[in-house]
Amino acid sequence: MQESNHPTNGPAAPADNELLRLVFESATDFAIFTIDPNGITTSWNPGAERLLGYKTDEIIGKSADVIFPAEEGGFEAAAEERRSALAQGRAEDERWQMRKDGTRLWASGLLMPLAERDAGFVKMLRDRTSQHRAAEQLAQSEELFRVLATNIPQLVFRSKSDGERTWASPQWTIFSGLSFADSIGFGWLDAIHPDDREETQAAWLEARAKGEYYVEHRVRRSADREFRWHQTRAVPMKVSSDADAVDWVGTMTDIHELRVLQDRQKVLLAELQHRRRNLLGVVQSLARQTIRSSPSLDDFADDFESRLGALSRAQGLLAQSDNRPIELGDLVRAELEAHASADVEKVTTEGPAAPLPAMSAQSMALALHELATNAVKYGALGQPSGRLTVRWEVKNDQSRRQATVVWSESGVAMPEGGPARKGYGSELIERALPYQLGAKTKLRFEPDGVHCEIAVPLASEEKRDD
Repeated sequence: MQESNHPTNGPAAPADNELLRLVFESATDFAIFTIDPNGITTSWNPGAERLLGYKTDEIIGKSADVIFPAEEGGFEAAAEERRSALAQGRAEDERWQMRKDGTRLWASGLLMPLAERDAGFVKMLRDRTSQHRAAEQLAQSEELFRVLATNIPQLVFRSKSDGERTWASPQWTIFSGLSFADSIGFGWLDAIHPDDREETQAAWLEARAKGEYYVEHRVRRSADREFRWHQTRAVPMKVSSDADAVDWVGTMTDIHELRVLQDRQKVLLAELQHRRRNLLGVVQSLARQTIRSSPSLDDFADDFESRLGALSRAQGLLAQSDNRPIELGDLVRAELEAHASADVEKVTTEGPAAPLPAMSAQSMALALHELATNAVKYGALGQPSGRLTVRWEVKNDQSRRQATVVWSESGVAMPEGGPARKGYGSELIERALPYQLGAKTKLRFEPDGVHCEIAVPLASEEKRDD
């Protein structure tokens, strides 16, 4: 067997020593130096000079422990590192080290004993300051995100670009009742209203192209199992060539009250449009009826203006009630005050709460207006001895509640034989109210004045409470 020309044991050959020297001097990205057992520097490569600032002739023969900042343990930390390397064969660490000018660098270090233990140690350092700073900033950012995400009122989440969640804030867990484990992945969809899930997931497909996620959907609240409207937004945290790897951060904001108001606004707008069309129809009908019952243009102008005033008062009450039922007493008083405000002692009104449906108030206001106008011209409100009493009561008639209004005049000198002909008011009370409102009416012209009874259905309790 032929012997090898390169022995495996013993001191390094001259060529090997030269190779080690070249490596030692060329490794400028690494600080490589040797120290004796007491930490005195015995060699110092160009990389050490570049990273630590000491020239070779400034550090050789002096303690290398000066690179350990005092606040990081100083000489004792350096001695402990040598003891650890002897005991374990190597000592690795990442710590702050100090340059000659007093500035510091974060270094990844390795200290190993030399083959001949009495010769000391070899130390290798690499500057990792920029990476350490970046890691610190990332940790600070993560902590800031955690603090913000867990303290704002919104429900915060992180997810992949397809909506698969990777994190959910404590607020989400409290609100939805879903644990962190149950919310991860697509488990969070269990809290979304079944009718909104398809739209919720479809919005994630659009988010990639738009660069943002937006949807309004209902989320179940665990406290009462109520579904509440939320506005959910999310944006990608960073740009990546791999769209699936982008981390998205989003918030879910409770907008339930706003949505309820918006829905209410739509209903009110539809009601307003309906009421406007209805009002125009009423005005047109008033005009036709007034023309037929007016002997002259002047009479038409006076009567039409008067009836428009009654209609306006009813509309004012409707506006104030926000489309809720209107109290019958308010309608009665509004008309009487418009006709007899200067002589309130002639009038008595009395009755309990009686909520009329909004659609009935307009017709009732016109009927009361006709009775009041007639009383001013010919009856109790126009004659010195006349008196007027308006009473109403509420009772149940079969399956519905109704109010019966009794208009009673006294002390009136009525013309013999009653009115020469029945006009618009009589037609409204005797024919229009039964047709429009399902009312029951009685109109009599007694010797002492007009007596009228109107029984009209009231609003249901549910509508009154809304």
